[in-house]
Amino acid sequence: MTFGKVDAGSGMRWLTEAIGIVFRNPAVFLVMGLILAVIDFVPVLGGLVLLIAGPALFGGIVFAAREESEGRKAEIAHLFRAFQEPGKIGPMLLLCLPSIVGGAVLLVFAFVFGIGALIGGGLAAAGSGHGFGAGALGGGVLVLCLVALAVSLAIYALQFFAVPRVMLAGAEPFAAMKESFDACIANLGAFLVFGVVFFVAFAVLSIVLMLVPLLGWLALFTVASPAFACGQLLAWREVFGGAATAVAAPTPPPPPPA
Repeated sequence: MTFGKVDAGSGMRWLTEAIGIVFRNPAVFLVMGLILAVIDFVPVLGGLVLLIAGPALFGGIVFAAREESEGRKAEIAHLFRAFQEPGKIGPMLLLCLPSIVGGAVLLVFAFVFGIGALIGGGLAAAGSGHGFGAGALGGGVLVLCLVALAVSLAIYALQFFAVPRVMLAGAEPFAAMKESFDACIANLGAFLVFGVVFFVAFAVLSIVLMLVPLLGWLALFTVASPAFACGQLLAWREVFGGAATAVAAPTPPPPPPA
């Protein structure tokens, strides 16, 4: 599968047009986002469900976005489309592997840097005769943050185009993740603009909405989830071009026999 290259400004367009799709049928998309928000708020279990089933659920929103953008109507039931379509849920669940592996890597690094910082800080404190060496701990935290950023970007790149490709095109999940990563690297400007603008807007709004505990966060998650998924659809269509359009369009019936 080949993909094209777009300019960095495309990332901003994906985001603005995604918001437009959401508010073309707000009742449906916001209810889907609210369902994800409620799942996320279930202690421990909710996070585990989204870790494993998140790509499948976001794939459902991608499917709904395609329906809405092509003149058909998105439905709340589309959120669970991957669970309903024969043979779809297995490949969609495999797309959670980058998140699981990435989470495991971060846990290992957190343990290693945490122990290292404690030992280093203790030795520094013992050598200087002063309190615990905060510099060593701060350095470990900085390195851990950089590692977390790199791992998060890798997960983002592996899943970004893979979700619509597997959901809508029926691509093989491991091949789709590799192609998604390659497409994100080739379109790094647009990929980063979309992600950074989305993250900054999310962070700013979350600070503002902290004034309304729980309800504010629910409202933010309710809008952000469908907006991100709609952006995935738009990005996939533009970067993968004709292949994405061809999959989205229904196959015409064969001509009648002469």
